[in-house]
Amino acid sequence: MTAAASRPDYRHLAHQYEAAHDLPAALDAWQQALAESPESIEIGRHLADLAFRLHLWDMAEKLLAHLILHGVRDPVTVTAYAATLREQSRYDEATDLLKTLLGQSPEESALWEGLGSVMAAKGDTATAQIFFAEALRLDPQNFHALFNRGCALIDAGELREGLADVRTCAELFRDPGNKVSAGLVSAHTALATGDLKNGWAWFTARHKRGTQAEVHYDLKLRPLTARESLNGKHLFVSAEQGLGDEILFGSLLPDIAAAIGPHGRLGIGVEPRLVSLFRRSFPDVQVVAHRTRTLDGRIIRDFPGFDPKPFDTYALAGDFLPVLRRSPEDFAHPRAFLTPDPERQAFWRQYLDRLGDAPKAGLLWKSLKTGAQRDRYFAGFDLWKDLLTVPGVTFVNVQYGDSSAEMAAARAAGLMVHTPEGIDLKDDLDDLAALCSTLDVVIGPSNATTNIAAACGAQTWLLGGKHSWLRLGMEPFPWYPKVLYFETPGPGDWAQAFAAIRQGLSQLA
Repeated sequence: MTAAASRPDYRHLAHQYEAAHDLPAALDAWQQALAESPESIEIGRHLADLAFRLHLWDMAEKLLAHLILHGVRDPVTVTAYAATLREQSRYDEATDLLKTLLGQSPEESALWEGLGSVMAAKGDTATAQIFFAEALRLDPQNFHALFNRGCALIDAGELREGLADVRTCAELFRDPGNKVSAGLVSAHTALATGDLKNGWAWFTARHKRGTQAEVHYDLKLRPLTARESLNGKHLFVSAEQGLGDEILFGSLLPDIAAAIGPHGRLGIGVEPRLVSLFRRSFPDVQVVAHRTRTLDGRIIRDFPGFDPKPFDTYALAGDFLPVLRRSPEDFAHPRAFLTPDPERQAFWRQYLDRLGDAPKAGLLWKSLKTGAQRDRYFAGFDLWKDLLTVPGVTFVNVQYGDSSAEMAAARAAGLMVHTPEGIDLKDDLDDLAALCSTLDVVIGPSNATTNIAAACGAQTWLLGGKHSWLRLGMEPFPWYPKVLYFETPGPGDWAQAFAAIRQGLSQLA
């Protein structure tokens, strides 16, 4: 056998990996194929597309720039290149590129759509709508432009009009990833208007079925059906979605336990960092840790050491939303449901007392996940610094991850924020619960920390959009007992909310 005959066919392997939704392996295979055929435009296209889908923006940018330099200047390639600039918040570069090309090809719908997407990412929803409308005038079948126009309308507060566009796309999209996006936007928008029936029905899109992001649960149990009574069931419930969602949906567990009754059994699987906190909070429930891995391109969630024999069926936590949270009355009396460690609470009370008599306000401001779209929903630390000038309040840093740059900026401005010693704010969530419950208030966007604080019954001030789905069109905030919600009129419009928080801190002091 010759060396050429024994060499792997990397193109064939790449296609196989893509079909199996193993995109990282497909990316590696396409890179090997490109190394063998560095001038191949076809391989370059595949590689750039995969890098984009994997959110490897810098890599995608360089590959697309290479294609453009080699004469590939079709609208799809150029708008994808502009999108990589947009996702890196390089809005002016993306705008200049698209405007230049529109000067040459003003009838190209995809270019108008791309320009609208840049405007939307910047928060200029009014201009974005104009550009999306032009894209649709030129090509009424440009469903991506229709979807993006719907999202821009929703961001601008025109929820029903935007939802109509998005629902059309949910029906017409064929790509599973696009259908998931349309389904989730539909769900969140319906829930924001208080339409719980449709909102929870469309919320099934969170499973992301048929995409590489779908989670497959490795449980030797049959799934619970919607028509089954919970009374007397031996039921295992797996947490789902992100860490904040695990806590939010944990508010359903007392109701699930009550529905099962004294003759049933309840088990729950949670993120490993939550196990000790949930075991203390639900002493009559078997609590185990879940593990999430990627095997052969599939995301698998299993439960090491879990014995399924005492259970006869399983469900996901969110499955109970349309059953147990179907009307505003089901949210009428929210309760704290997480129990911090009392010994650690005593420790943190003594620790905080040593900082003085002023009220203690915990602050956090960012997410560790970034991107042009996501960043619009998190205020930069410069905006938070103004709150630190409120006299008579001791500020405590409860931001997980690396906050050294922000703390240095605060010190340089002569502002004081105390960072607690001896606690990992990202991984030691049981101790974080104890700390948050001893602060006078915890202030930040909706994330794992603010959800933990609120679930423990701590006074929590949430900062978020006026039409956040978490509000369910209700006042007060429906999920937790002691939450004040400070709303922003739209993405990136922070002034009103920060003025209200500042006033609240002054009253606290």
